[in-house]
Amino acid sequence: MDPIFELSIYWVLALSLVAFCAGYVDAVAGGGGMLNLPALLFAGVPPISSLAVSKVTAIAGTTLAVAKYALGKRVQWKIVVYAAIPCLLASYVGGMFALKLSATFLAWAIIICIPIALIIVLRDKPEAHLGTPEDRPVKAIAALAPIGFYDGILGPGTGTYMAIAVRKILKFDLLKATATIKPLNLFTNIGAAVAFLLAGKVIWAIALPMIAASSLGGWIGGHSAIKGGDKFIRRLLIIVLTVMLTANVIKMFM
Repeated sequence: MDPIFELSIYWVLALSLVAFCAGYVDAVAGGGGMLNLPALLFAGVPPISSLAVSKVTAIAGTTLAVAKYALGKRVQWKIVVYAAIPCLLASYVGGMFALKLSATFLAWAIIICIPIALIIVLRDKPEAHLGTPEDRPVKAIAALAPIGFYDGILGPGTGTYMAIAVRKILKFDLLKATATIKPLNLFTNIGAAVAFLLAGKVIWAIALPMIAASSLGGWIGGHSAIKGGDKFIRRLLIIVLTVMLTANVIKMFM
């Protein structure tokens, strides 16, 4: 049953527009949750329901992005098969922790992680990634499962962090890394969403239109990433990380 909460049609339309943009950004560079979550909170949606709606919305956008990348034959399914269950379980456990951990602790953890990721992207040298080894499932699990846990707890930037981890550890180019982590990001979204669904925290009157908008954004975003390639993805990664860092620092000290 939906938590008791209502928004005007204008707020729902505005949140749907945000969800479209988030779906697009998430399909290309990750970080869509950094758009959806603050928008939901700004609209006055209770924090735990904001997390829940953000998760189910992300599932829709990521699903369409996965379909686009799969049709483009960009996903390295061997990595996905090995890492999917660990990421799913880790995100579910993270979702269970979300109601118990200090919001202040989580906020500081996010602020610390973002500049580290930004530095990695800025210092990245494309020529160092000529090889594309695809036989390192243990390393993939070790790198991605903890990020899945983070996705369950809060989530903004999960796709971004996963893409960076796969690029650095498995030496994939950015397009292949982004395409490969999308199914895994879908699993982490599902794992966290299950915890919120069981707790009855999703407000479906808000979530359903956002899901439709996010799905469209995810499909178009996947197309843009395939067409634009590494250079386009890297630029959007830098923009997303910079915006995430700025928004979190402002929120922390306001």
